[in-house]
Amino acid sequence: MKHAWILPLALLGLAACSATGNGIPDTGNALDQPVFDGDALDGDHCGAQARAYLIGQAIGEVDLDSLAGNIRVIRPGDAVTMDHRPDRLNLDLDADDVILRPWCG
Repeated sequence: MKHAWILPLALLGLAACSATGNGIPDTGNALDQPVFDGDALDGDHCGAQARAYLIGQAIGEVDLDSLAGNIRVIRPGDAVTMDHRPDRLNLDLDADDVILRPWCG
């Protein structure tokens, strides 16, 4: 029994070495979006900057056919491919189908 203190001491040492938190880095604002080369003014191949007027509009009120070109509508939770296509206009929507951001990619 004279070594009974070793196990609790070892467990305390292991607990002190464990990480805190959930292991997921804090990225700040949930609306932060990746920045691609196509988002730059000189690389705006899909015309996203010219379509900034769409921000705040409901997607149902936008005539997507009038925008012409390759358009991808992205709702929260949608699975999207990671292929970068500079000529494609992406429209990020919120949960209420309101356009948050047009971007190329």
